[in-house]
Amino acid sequence: MTIEALGWYASIFGWLFLTGIGIPPVPEEAGILYAASIHSLHPEVVDWPFAWAATGLGIMCADVLLYWVGRWWGPRLFEYRWVQKVLSTERRQRIEHRFEQHGMKILLMARLLPPLRTGVFLIAGASKYSFVKFLTADLIYAVFGVGLFFFGGTYLVDLIKSAGHFAVYIVAVPVVGYGLYRYYRFLRDRELKASPQPPVSILEGPEGKVPEGQPAKNSAGAPAAAHEAKTALEG
Repeated sequence: MTIEALGWYASIFGWLFLTGIGIPPVPEEAGILYAASIHSLHPEVVDWPFAWAATGLGIMCADVLLYWVGRWWGPRLFEYRWVQKVLSTERRQRIEHRFEQHGMKILLMARLLPPLRTGVFLIAGASKYSFVKFLTADLIYAVFGVGLFFFGGTYLVDLIKSAGHFAVYIVAVPVVGYGLYRYYRFLRDRELKASPQPPVSILEGPEGKVPEGQPAKNSAGAPAAAHEAKTALEG
């Protein structure tokens, strides 16, 4: 393995690790496509098994860090204003309640919701969800989810390369980038809608229920579960 190859693998791992913890707030799918592009453009230097492994490892390390931050800091972590912007108290209570029976499903579905997945991993740690199960769900995504994006991205880049014209790159890169941007903004608007009654996420269930003794309230203090369920069905 050459120094150049190590540099590429390190850049892949670093990108996925940093975006995994939200620095900068860029969808990790963009990092997976970056890894696929590096392999496709430098196949003689960057081998796909190592590029794929660096991608999955970067994501898993970021997720594990978030889990243990939540586990060490506990519920007080969710009192910070920056956390409240991502995950309100009402939403956190609903997700925590569903973790009891659907922990693995929630962890896997959260992968598709960039604005919420960081908070979900923190909740998993704070609620002391089984680390073995958490790691298992992460590994499943690292193998199958990352593999789907990685090899799909490799195919896309190879398709562009086969066109053999520089103009195709000029058009393709902005189009793919804009597509990822719209994907992220759509989910952000859907999951983090800035209104007194934010929509109920698929992670919380269509009924939007919380445990007894912890009624969800909107910013005016009135029960909001029924309204949120209605909003989810209308949306």
